[in-house]
Order: sequence, then C-alpha cells, then structure tokens
Amino acid sequence: MSAERFESDFRAAFELIRRRRSVLVIGHVDPDGDCIGSMLAMAMLLEQMGRQVRCYAPGERSELFDRLPGASLLATLEEVRGFEHDLVIAVDAPTTRRTDNVARPCRGEDVINFDHHPTNDLYGCVNIVDESAAATTVLIHRFMRTVAPGMITPGIADCLYLGILMDTGGFRFQNTNAEALRIAGELVGLGARAYELAHDFIFMKKFGSLKLLGLVLETLSMHLGGRVATMEVTAGMLALTGTAMKDSEGFIDYGAALDDVELIALFREMGADEVRVSLRSRNDHDVAVLAERFGGGGHARAAGLTVRGSLEQARGMILEGFAEMIG
Repeated sequence: MSAERFESDFRAAFELIRRRRSVLVIGHVDPDGDCIGSMLAMAMLLEQMGRQVRCYAPGERSELFDRLPGASLLATLEEVRGFEHDLVIAVDAPTTRRTDNVARPCRGEDVINFDHHPTNDLYGCVNIVDESAAATTVLIHRFMRTVAPGMITPGIADCLYLGILMDTGGFRFQNTNAEALRIAGELVGLGARAYELAHDFIFMKKFGSLKLLGLVLETLSMHLGGRVATMEVTAGMLALTGTAMKDSEGFIDYGAALDDVELIALFREMGADEVRVSLRSRNDHDVAVLAERFGGGGHARAAGLTVRGSLEQARGMILEGFAEMIG
C-alpha cells in the first residue's frame, strides 16, 4: 500500500506534533524490535523538531536495545509518571490494554496511533493503521518520507531498519514484501548498519539463552496428528539457567520450523496464575481470532495473549481452540 493513501493522515499527525511541546511515545508490553525501533525512530525525529520526548513500553525488554541510537530516551514507569506531556504517540500497540493502559483512547487531539495489526481498535485521534505493512517501522518511514524526508538520520535509519528486520524474521517470513525490501535498501543507503543489526539481534545469543533453549526444546510436543506443536518456558527453567523470560525471544520459530506443522504455541509461565502465549500459523488459519477470544490479538499468522491460570489450563484452552480451527 502506498504512502499516498495515508497522506492526509500523515499531515494531520504532523500538525498535531507541530502544535505540541512534550510527547510520550509508547509501545506494547514486552516490546520487540519493531516496537522499540518505532519508538526510538519517532523520538529522535521529535527531538530534531525541538520537542521534549520520552519513550516507554511496559514489561521486559532485552538489554540489546540499549545499544541502539536514542536508547537514552527509553524511560521507566516512574520517570514517565513524572513526565508532563500534551501528546501521546502509540506505536505497534493494537489496543490501549497492550500498553498496560498507559495510553488512553483519544480525548480531543491527544493520541496518534501508528500500527500494522489488523486487530487495532483505532483508539487514536489520528489512526495510521495498515495491516499490509510488514512492520510498524514501515509506517513510520512512510510518515517521515512524507512530512520530513530530510530528517532521517543514520540513527533513525538504524531503528527503522531494525523493525523491518525483526518483524520479517530476517526477511524470511511471509510478510517480506516488495515494500519492506525496498525500504530496507533505502535505509541502508541512509546509514543503517545492516550487518551489525543482524549480528546483534538475530545471530548473537547469550550462553544462558542457549542453555534455556535446550530445556525448552525438551518440552517440544506434537498434537492433533502432528499438525500442532507446543513448547513451554517455565519459571524453573529460568532459575536453573539464570535467565529471564526476555531471553526466550524467538524460541517459537523452532516449532514453526517443523515439517507439516500448521499451528504452533509457546507458553511462558510468568507466575503462579499468569501464562503468556505466543501463537503462529503456517497456513490460512487465523491465530489472531483465537487470541482475541481470550483478550489478546495480533496478526493472522502471529498473535499473542495472556491467560490468567496455570500452565496446564492455558495449554488446554489453546489446544481446544486449535482443534476447532483444524476441524
């Protein structure tokens, strides 16, 4: 989808920013590379425009993100609570609930919503939402190319490239379209460090993370005639390997690599009564529909949700849902 479709929205968003002095850029819980890249790219543009800005996303985030340009703008919840702002820019968050309700639905002219999830609630005063975009950073790039083309610095290019790199799985996933590849090439021309970002965020692993992966792979199970795969990350595994839940990023891809598997679930035990579930589909099954049933959301082939209950309960709920989908 071309930028022209959203040009009036881009102009409206830019006008809101132009009239504000202090901006909170917020992302979703447990932010990934697309979320962080979108936040930091937007924040660095805002700084160039002379705005006061802070970035926040609830939950855990990898220390690797601290290596990115603009990382000093990532704030804690306490810092955000003390930061007076007159505009919120939400990125990669389909609902305000996914921001732990730090973002609120539009009240006047105080929220801009950038996202590529088809389940987005359109809670902004200006909503720039396009599910055809490979990543939210694609939308941020379209916005910048429309309203501030000369302000994409090498640091901003790094962050925009990272979002595309991570949300396409290193240009391996089905959402790797012509626009994503074209923008990635343009960003490299503007200074994005393609090799360094791929090395740091895709190839490089910590020792503890690899030990954790070994334990998680031991839980790999097949269900429903081999059409479904599940894996689990437990609190005990984290204690044994000295890792945190953020060190399991990308583990679900191992289940998705299995031949003939159509649906994949990774269960993360966050506490005695909280399980976060990542879902993947390798065919036309829409896992976002299943995630929405339990208060989550996402894309047709990649979605997530939180279950209030035990690991066993979460597993039973999802397998039942998968059975209905397969028929």
